[in-house]
Amino acid sequence: MTTEKNVELVRKMYDLINTKQLAEMAQYISPGMQRHDLVGAYPEVAGSEAMDFLGRLLRGAPDLHGRIEDVFGAEDKVTARVVMEGTHEGDLFGQPGSGKKFAVNMINIYRFADGKVAESWQLVDLAGFLRQIGAGGKPA
Repeated sequence: MTTEKNVELVRKMYDLINTKQLAEMAQYISPGMQRHDLVGAYPEVAGSEAMDFLGRLLRGAPDLHGRIEDVFGAEDKVTARVVMEGTHEGDLFGQPGSGKKFAVNMINIYRFADGKVAESWQLVDLAGFLRQIGAGGKPA
């Protein structure tokens, strides 16, 4: 698959997240996907658990919306700089719902194999999220 097609797949995946079509998104995730959580917010989530992870995020912020600021690729990898926005309604990053709005910066790198995400590296501004919801920048 070409780099351009992989970039379009990343855009499509965020569209599916934004429209809460997680079942549709599963077709773009390899069953053995490796997920690297560079901040350690959800280090236990890997492989097929990625779809459950997205569901967990949507339960914590039902109006979650990802806005791609930049996306580019080289060979089998695509990098996206994304702002995730929503309202903190339920457990998210170990914090009970606060009812507060947030906008969190993320950098994600996706490695594709056979037209699916085979590996991802995710770096989220966890401290910024915690400050925005009034948790003082310290995870639970």
